[in-house]
Amino acid sequence: MLHQLEVIITKVSEAIWPIFLPFMFVVGATMAVRTIFMIQKQTTSSAKLQIKNVIGPASISLGAMIGTGAIIGVLGALSKLSASGQANIEAMAIWALIGSLIMLPVSYAETLNSKIMNKTPKEYISSLLHPSLGKLYAIAFVALAVFGFGGFQFSGIDSVVASIAMDKFNMELSLVQRYLFIVVPVIAVVAALVLSKKHELFMGAMTYMIGSAVIGYFAFFGMFVIKTADYVPTFFSSMMKGMANPVSAMLGLPLGLILGMQKVLQTAETGLGALAMAAQEADTQPREAAMISLLPTAVTVFVSIVVTSYIASWGVQHGTLALVDANGASVGTVQRLGGYIATAESVTGMFGLVVLSAFTVLSALTTILGSYYYMTKLFKQNAVNKNIAIYLGLIVAAGTLAVFGANVVFEAVDLLLFVLCGVNVTALAVFTFKHWEAHKLNKNISGKKAA
Repeated sequence: MLHQLEVIITKVSEAIWPIFLPFMFVVGATMAVRTIFMIQKQTTSSAKLQIKNVIGPASISLGAMIGTGAIIGVLGALSKLSASGQANIEAMAIWALIGSLIMLPVSYAETLNSKIMNKTPKEYISSLLHPSLGKLYAIAFVALAVFGFGGFQFSGIDSVVASIAMDKFNMELSLVQRYLFIVVPVIAVVAALVLSKKHELFMGAMTYMIGSAVIGYFAFFGMFVIKTADYVPTFFSSMMKGMANPVSAMLGLPLGLILGMQKVLQTAETGLGALAMAAQEADTQPREAAMISLLPTAVTVFVSIVVTSYIASWGVQHGTLALVDANGASVGTVQRLGGYIATAESVTGMFGLVVLSAFTVLSALTTILGSYYYMTKLFKQNAVNKNIAIYLGLIVAAGTLAVFGANVVFEAVDLLLFVLCGVNVTALAVFTFKHWEAHKLNKNISGKKAA
């Protein structure tokens, strides 16, 4: 049944994305250009970027965004690309970077417009499009953040522990053992924190820990590049070959471009409204909030796309990582992440193993608990206990499928990205063409004088 569900979701996603991608490029880019070069000047004042306002919001956003999806999601996309016949999987990195050139301005524009309107995405979607679309956005966002991204995080913790148990202790855990002894304890910890209402204190501490883990991850990557410096030209050469010989998807679009864009949206959360929601909670000026939103986005894109792709490419070439099996089909999440960790350890030793393991577990817990924050903001009208019950139900489903049907989660994420980004960017485009003039600075000043 899970396999049939996966097939159905995959077919729907494959049919939608080749149509959605040109829409995203055209509408998203147009909205961003109008916002940055016209609307920004007439609706906002210049603002300086204050360090004290950067550290908190940027750290929280970075901690929530740079979860294990930055590794697992990209490895899954590389595996899918390889199984589709792309010999030079490195091409996805440059396709994703090309896509991010459009999506980074979208991140800036969505945060700026949200602050100008002084509304969260759910609120401006309801007013600019239709209240039912606002509700659809809220439901889809919670499903993506709690179930989809939560599934990635559970899969990451499960894969790390299972891989270390096998490699270091020669213990091969069955699916049931992995579920009972890895996933269930994590669910229990998350449930205890949420039920005790102590999750915010824990999130605060986790933010500093994930910050340290990210610094360690960059140190690890620097060491990895230095020790594999002779492979850098090969990586870029393979990247160019892959771009010159792409595997095409529907409508002739390169599959690498589609997968790369999906990973940019998934890991950096650009165009989804998450950055705009976080900005509404901060006491910052519109331009300052927009600039702050760019920092975690740019860092996440670099970590998720460039770092993961380079390490995976080296691992495939040197036999420490397998993305496909003997039949050419994608391998499972545990095998992919296990191979990724083995690749890191083979080059950087125990330091790489410890850093990757800490990064995976800490970022996973931060993201899982961070998704509850979004739920409380999107469903303020619900009783606290109702939100907790829904959240825990989705977390249990995510943890269960992370072990017994991870690919269903991965495919569902791609579909939910389309729904969220499509609705959010459409609403922002409507604002930039029809409603922004009501927020002109001169008009507001005139209105105050008349009053």
